[in-house]
Order: sequence, then structure tokens, then C-alpha cells
Amino acid sequence: MIFIPDSIRSFTILSVSLRILFTCASAGLIGFERGREGRAAGLRTHMLVALGACLVMSANQYLLITANPNADPARLGAQVINGIGFLGAGTILATGKRVTGLTTAAGLWTTACVGLAYGCGYFEGAILVTIVMFFALTLLHTFEGHTPTYVAMEILIEIEKTKYIPGLIEIIKTLGLRISNISITDTIDPASKGHLDVRLSLSVGRNYDSSTLLEELTLRMPIIRFEEL
Repeated sequence: MIFIPDSIRSFTILSVSLRILFTCASAGLIGFERGREGRAAGLRTHMLVALGACLVMSANQYLLITANPNADPARLGAQVINGIGFLGAGTILATGKRVTGLTTAAGLWTTACVGLAYGCGYFEGAILVTIVMFFALTLLHTFEGHTPTYVAMEILIEIEKTKYIPGLIEIIKTLGLRISNISITDTIDPASKGHLDVRLSLSVGRNYDSSTLLEELTLRMPIIRFEEL
């Protein structure tokens, strides 16, 4: 159990200074880990986000004490949560079907929440979340790397005859790929009359390169067209 004296929770210059200090330490720890991984949001971004959130909650508490004791103490903090969503969206990058930056975006949002917790004097929750968050970003990242992760891949293959379809499916299974859906239609192009378009939905490893499949198919059967959708 983390013991925090009541004097630190009160709104004094010492309390506010400690809130800022703890905010910088927690956000700096998370930001350092993200920066070390080469992410778009690193040490400075996480510290600025957390400090801003901490200031908002401290200012909210100040207004409650000096101006309007009946005001909503969570209103300003709620605006921070909404605003961080736009900042987090800027760290998410979609390239084709690959999406990166989700962990960093979630980290920014959680760091803002940690700053809010420090800002209102809830040191215990902020410290515990910082520890758990750092554990999740470092140790669980290593564990996640050893866990097989599959993503969807859509490919279109044009073949000349129906007789090649069983061989096509067999090659895909031999490569360890899983077929989740398959559709076969006549090729629309009039110049390829009689050809078939085989559209496959595959479950592949996160970093799987479709050129491996193309190379294997080319060696074992006549492929007219191969396209990753």
C-alpha cells in the first residue's frame, strides 16, 4: 500500500510542485521507452501531454477553491481526454493493410490520464498505473513477439483452367497459410476469355511477404496474373 500524507493532497505550493515532479517522472519513464523504440511520440511529447493534463486538474481544483465550490470538478479533465484522442490519431499510420502506432496512441491517452490523476492528488493510482504501463510496454512486448499473430491478406490470382484450382489450394496450405474464404469467377477482361479469377482471403503472419507465395506458384503452375488487394 502506498502511503501519501494528507498534507501532500492539500492544495499548497509544495503539493503542486510534487504533482508536477511526479508527473514528469512517470511521463518521462513511459516517453523514454517509446522514444527508445523509435516511435513518433517520445520523451518530450509524453511529458508535455502529462504536464498539460496535470495543470488542467490542478487549475480545476484551484477554481473550486477560489471561485465556485459548486462547479463540476471533472469538466476540464473530460476535455483533456477528448483532446488527446486527436493527438493520438496523429501517431497512427496506415500503410496498405498494416496499421502502426496504436500502442503509442494508447500510451499517450493513458499518460494523459496519469497526469490528470496526479493533478487531482491521486498519487496512488497514478504511480501504480505507471508501473503497470511500463511493464506492459517492455516485458509484454517481448512476450508478444513470441506469440503468433495473424493478419488478413487478400489476393487475386488469374489462372487459365479449372484443373489448376486444387493444386493452387494445396500449394497455399503447404506454405502454412490458412484460407478463410475463396471465390472463383470468370475473368471480366474480354481478352482473357475462358480464364478464371480466384480471389482468396488468407490468414498470414504479420510480416509475411506475398512475393514468397508468388514465387512458389510461378514455379509449380502457370499463373497469368497475381495481385495483392
